[in-house]
Amino acid sequence: MRKQLVALTLSAAMAAGMLSGCGGYGSGSGGQKDAAEAAGTAAGAAATTAAAGSDGTAEPAKASTADGEPILIGALYPMTGALADSGQNMKDGIDLAVEEINAAGGISGRPIQIVYGDTQGANATGMTEMERLITQDKVMAVMGAYQSGVTEVVSQVAENYQVPMITANATSDSLTSHGYEYFFRLAPTNMMFIRDMEQYLLDLSAKDPADDIDVKSVAVCADNTELGQQTATWAKYFAEENGLEFKGEVLYSQGAADLTSEVLQLKSLNPDALIVDNYVSDAILLTKTMNEQGYKPNIMIAKANGYTESSYLPSVGGLANGILTATEFLPGDKGTKVSDAFKAKYGVDMNGHSAEAYTVVWIFRTALQNLADAGKEITSEALKDELSTLEIKDAFPGGEEIILPYDTIKFSESEFNGIPYKNTNMDGKLTIAQFQDGSLVTVWPFDIAKHDTIYPAPFN
Repeated sequence: MRKQLVALTLSAAMAAGMLSGCGGYGSGSGGQKDAAEAAGTAAGAAATTAAAGSDGTAEPAKASTADGEPILIGALYPMTGALADSGQNMKDGIDLAVEEINAAGGISGRPIQIVYGDTQGANATGMTEMERLITQDKVMAVMGAYQSGVTEVVSQVAENYQVPMITANATSDSLTSHGYEYFFRLAPTNMMFIRDMEQYLLDLSAKDPADDIDVKSVAVCADNTELGQQTATWAKYFAEENGLEFKGEVLYSQGAADLTSEVLQLKSLNPDALIVDNYVSDAILLTKTMNEQGYKPNIMIAKANGYTESSYLPSVGGLANGILTATEFLPGDKGTKVSDAFKAKYGVDMNGHSAEAYTVVWIFRTALQNLADAGKEITSEALKDELSTLEIKDAFPGGEEIILPYDTIKFSESEFNGIPYKNTNMDGKLTIAQFQDGSLVTVWPFDIAKHDTIYPAPFN
């Protein structure tokens, strides 16, 4: 019988304290709902953006053939601070999608206009920015906010104002376990990430016994946030389910200046496979510290995050060679036309985070166009209802194929091991890639992989 997993949730007291410290909203009064729905028809709204280097005005669409009243959508990401590179990466994906949509006529002649907010990677700032987007800029929907902790608190703001929000990237299982009606998740959950990562380890061991690859134990290194704790919990759960030994978890404070003691702990645990979940600055520090301490696990597999950001590989160079990572998108697997356009425009490869952000804009476009085609008024409430029943297969109407490693997008309800998932894209899947000779290449699922796994990881 499956063991019951205790769902890790944000402290109610902490959340309540943050919410009480942010005035102006409460239980979703009629006035709040009116303010949110007015976004669909707010002519001349004073749209502002907190993106780094902005002049305080929303960015106009380029080469747009849509000249009607703009539909304002908020995008809430860390545009400054330690995670600014990640925020910019997702902004690039959003801007590319908006440019495509508006060049094709927008929503029956109405352009999509993105209003950016800057969380600075902080919960309280994210909440303030979310409220600004809704009450001052009059956005009718929001996407964001990358970090699961920030997404947890800003989703409460969106729910209270009855404004639909889609998270492209946040993976914490608890995000969609609150029963919120206005919050939707595209990204695979933490459970889905660890499930697929450990399935890869099993498949790798079984693929060819002659390769002498036999993964019998795992350990985890992650930050000591709700997200990192969930990663460790799921890794232990699936290890027990899969007959693997769970050797332990090593958690640290996010943004730590030194990880020497943590690496020495991992070296002592000596698992066959090390599972890691780190934002980019931590990922860089961990990789370098492992090299300094001479720690080279046979397998090191990351839960995407910092290892797929464009700044990671240039920072660690050959030390990344052999490191594996789950990924939501890799150029060359699908969506070549889109990823080529992204590379040409921004000079870097599209990754899972920018691909998911790009996809969310197209999800909004599809739902909004469905409302327009049905002759319905475009409001926050109508958009929420449309998202609740939306199902997209293979390609977006009037757009490209779904570029992520699955063919269906549908927000549904589900349950796994006692944890409820509402408005979650349970059809989401992942691939496993490995750094080989300075590039990430897909190595799993085996039926689509063009490269074999390098084992053991050389780290040089």
